[in-house]
Amino acid sequence: MIALLASGGAVLLLDQWSKNIVGLLAPGRAISCAHFLRIRRVTNVNRIYRNGNTRLVMTLVWFCALASAILLRSSGSWFQGQMSLIGLGFALGGAAGNLLDIWRNQAVVDFIDLRWWPVFNFADVGIVGGLVLAFAVRLWH
Repeated sequence: MIALLASGGAVLLLDQWSKNIVGLLAPGRAISCAHFLRIRRVTNVNRIYRNGNTRLVMTLVWFCALASAILLRSSGSWFQGQMSLIGLGFALGGAAGNLLDIWRNQAVVDFIDLRWWPVFNFADVGIVGGLVLAFAVRLWH
């Protein structure tokens, strides 16, 4: 379980730190890093983020996902390996990062712009990459 907490905490901290740095260094402008990559701060405002009940439900869903992962691990049927736990930690940490944005700002801050894909953040990478890692390990074993 240490792997789950450590990887989740790492993604959450990286996500929040990177959003703060981008807010300080690139407010209102894009910084080109390569032909295919630029840093461009985008605030994704969604009406549902302003609804306190919706934010509460999203938080409850996050806790249910955490509890489900713990129960599946405890049952011995899923997420037994270290890599699976790291993947779950990445996904839960990423979800917590975006959820924290929604609670604090009623919006999610994105900034990684590949120019051919919608702008995203490290939390999104953690969610998708973590779930792929957690479930791919299960399929390979």
